[in-house]
Amino acid sequence: MNVATLVTKLTPRNLRARRAAIGAGIIAVAALMSASIFATGPEPQPETRTEKAWPVSTLAIDPARLSPSFSAHGRIEASNLAHLRTDLSAQVREVHVKEGEWVDQGQLLISLDDRETRLDLAQQQATVAELEATLRSIEIEAQQLEQSTAHYVSMQKIAQQKLERHQNLMSQRLISQALLDEVTGQANKVEIEYQTHQRRLADFPNRLAAQQAKLDRALASLADARLDVEKSQVLAPFSGPVLNVHVAPGDRSTLGTALLDIADASTFELRVQIPDEYGNRFFEHLSTASGIEAQSASGTRMPLLRFSSQVREGQSGLDGFFGLTVESGAPTTALGRMVAVTVTLPEEADVVALPIQSLYENDRIYAVEDFRLEAIRIERVGELLTEQGEYRVLVRSPNLRTGQKIITTQLPRAISGLLVEPA
Repeated sequence: MNVATLVTKLTPRNLRARRAAIGAGIIAVAALMSASIFATGPEPQPETRTEKAWPVSTLAIDPARLSPSFSAHGRIEASNLAHLRTDLSAQVREVHVKEGEWVDQGQLLISLDDRETRLDLAQQQATVAELEATLRSIEIEAQQLEQSTAHYVSMQKIAQQKLERHQNLMSQRLISQALLDEVTGQANKVEIEYQTHQRRLADFPNRLAAQQAKLDRALASLADARLDVEKSQVLAPFSGPVLNVHVAPGDRSTLGTALLDIADASTFELRVQIPDEYGNRFFEHLSTASGIEAQSASGTRMPLLRFSSQVREGQSGLDGFFGLTVESGAPTTALGRMVAVTVTLPEEADVVALPIQSLYENDRIYAVEDFRLEAIRIERVGELLTEQGEYRVLVRSPNLRTGQKIITTQLPRAISGLLVEPA
């Protein structure tokens, strides 16, 4: 069979079959051409990937002894506030001070009408004078009775001797019974007078004690009257500012009436809430307290005095009290004023001052070793404000050493082993 005959037999005899044959031929030719391209094309070479080095800034450290500090706000308070009152019922005659004025200890603040108290004082003085005179009379009477004791003894002795003589005479029947009875009566009378004298003499200490008690009671009343006169002059118990004045001239004071409020300048202090992270360190140094102080923006230094013994509602830490020196007319020391301070603690050993950008999650920093990061766990000791006014965080770790370079750049995905390029 020749080729023509074979082609004639393979050629489709209808139009649909012809189209199918043409499509199959085209697909076959395309497949052959693709295979030829892949077979004769160049061999692909793998691309070499270069690790990225992150640019960072570093700081060479040198662990040293530094004083931690932290910023806080405190409220000015006074531990000694006097709410002056009176137990006198008297008219307010004059008020000598006004709210906000500075007064000195012993200064006259308020004058009350003292006419009634002075009348009572005069009556008590008269009563004391009367009782003192009576006491002196009793003392004189006691002295006279003591001096007359010898006379009573002598009279008793004479009467007894006379009675004995008459009894002897009666035994000899030389006198009558009537005369003996008369002498016996005289002797008994003298004996009764002597016993009465002795009883009065023995009772004089009681009379003197009773009179002395009356006099002491009168003297106490006199002292109370004098105290009432003194109370009519209300004096400053200490130096400090007048906080409130509650009365005016013409008012009538009664028992417990509030007159005015005054603060003791020597007890002014600053109450500062101590963050929990510094609480333990404060207690460690509380026995000495000499190394803990607060400093205001104006440069005023305030030493730590004591700690509060309870956590106030709405707070998480205890309050520390810092001594505050107050001078006359100082407006910045008004009670209740809020003051921004920097609290400084005693020096800590082997600490490093780093910028805040060096910290990661407050407990980790990164050192650069052979251009790669190495994570170091740290203890946050406190804060520090440099002489240039720059804020630093004090950290400590046994893995920190002198000359070690710590990054001061905050990287988004810092991990140990990350390649960096220190600036």
